[in-house]
Amino acid sequence: MLNAPRIPELAQRDRFVRRAVGEGRVLTLADEENASVPSQKVSGRTVQLFWSSPIEAGRWAEALAGNRELQDISLEVFATDILPGIATAKGFVGTDWVSDPIEAEIDPRDLLIRLKTEAIPLYAAAAREKGEVYLVGNADGPMLTPGTQKPRSADRLHVFATRSDADAHMKKIAGKRVIVDPIVNFLGATLPWVAGLALPVMIEPIRGAGFVEVKISDFAARLTAPDPEAAAKSA
Repeated sequence: MLNAPRIPELAQRDRFVRRAVGEGRVLTLADEENASVPSQKVSGRTVQLFWSSPIEAGRWAEALAGNRELQDISLEVFATDILPGIATAKGFVGTDWVSDPIEAEIDPRDLLIRLKTEAIPLYAAAAREKGEVYLVGNADGPMLTPGTQKPRSADRLHVFATRSDADAHMKKIAGKRVIVDPIVNFLGATLPWVAGLALPVMIEPIRGAGFVEVKISDFAARLTAPDPEAAAKSA
């Protein structure tokens, strides 16, 4: 069993999450054979090494591989491909690894949740700047659809940042049309309607990485805040 992280490990993990989302990428060694170390906490497990700072990544690339060659990995690829792969292999993620006796060895599933949560303000800021969101609908208006089909979960409203994402979801659930919902209408009519039904609202802050439920009041505040930092303070 993995022991609970200590305060330095939590700070290291949280710094990594903030930087990764803010920069939209993470770094690892170009030489993948040297980009992992044995776990210090669970025998037989492997820790895959990633950094959020190119300076730190370059320093450890030289120490581990003898050169400063790095791979720049987009946040989307990291969240949708690499973290699920590490989880399948039952490995851990070394966030901003520095070879200290106490190292952050993070469950990739937990890290993915934290990355998506950190990305919510940026998602809201992008929607606010665009001035609209996208919903899947039928002749009567927006469709409420289950979060999962097997097992089927309760209906909820899925909100999309792009028309193409809404269109892909529409095809999955046999919807009839994509609704372009201006932010003003979304805040004044759509969200109050969903709140009145006491149903969840789902967004995908990192494309392809899976949906997260957002509190309607918090999401509305983020969509009206002047910038991501102000929105974060309202949460």
